[in-house]
Amino acid sequence: MTKKTVFLTLVVLIAGSVFWLTVKALSAASAGPAIQAQDSCIQPTGKAIQACREMEQHILAATVRIELAGWIVAGNESSYQIENAVGHATIKGGRYLVTHNHFGIPLSIRPRDGEQEVYTVVTLTNNRGEKLFEGPLSDFELAWEDAQTLVFAYKDGALFDKLGLVSAEFVDWSSVPLEVGTEVAQIDWDGATTRVDWAKVKEINVNEGVPRVLLDDDVTLGASGGGIFWQGVHVANNWMQVQQYDEDSGALVDIITKGALNSIRITGDPGQEIPSI
Repeated sequence: MTKKTVFLTLVVLIAGSVFWLTVKALSAASAGPAIQAQDSCIQPTGKAIQACREMEQHILAATVRIELAGWIVAGNESSYQIENAVGHATIKGGRYLVTHNHFGIPLSIRPRDGEQEVYTVVTLTNNRGEKLFEGPLSDFELAWEDAQTLVFAYKDGALFDKLGLVSAEFVDWSSVPLEVGTEVAQIDWDGATTRVDWAKVKEINVNEGVPRVLLDDDVTLGASGGGIFWQGVHVANNWMQVQQYDEDSGALVDIITKGALNSIRITGDPGQEIPSI
């Protein structure tokens, strides 16, 4: 059957190549419980059941839902409108939020020509929807921006440790043996609570545009920016939803997810310069 693929970005206004490279050693404390190579968390059995559940909890403890409410003043300054955006982010180093970069409202910490000045409030909630933090976006600064990834830094240090959150371990795509069929964990939600889905890699492309991975799992709008994890380690973030239609009937055949793979800037200290090689 011939398929026609339509790409729909997860801009939430409201709501293959093979790699066999050396993987750096990861501590159990930072990456969570280890899963043996032969085990699967899609349909776990035996001891893998407990290990998979523990890894899911570790991932969720390093994940927050990020909600932005922006007050945009009208051109004549006679009124204002409120716009909202929802996504997910992963904690890094106690003070960084790693997320997507296609929020539907202007971000004052990332000014762009022609954009209106917006007062924005950030609300962070845990996987159960419990509010952990609320404050102005000005409490954060832009640490780094990739083609499909933003890294926010809390200005006054390790806020997230104080909130009881943990930090995830991050690696760049060239350090992970991803291939078609590799099993990964992916952040998703149901509109109220956040969860971990287990999926398999369908395609990897690092030669054309943004280095990316396609997964055989769809996600709900608002999961954009949520982490994609290999053996408990953050390797990418949710970027696009891909809908596949039958070319003849026009019927929806499948919905999968595209993730933006981590660059080396995401894995180190985003605020530090990387020496040239």
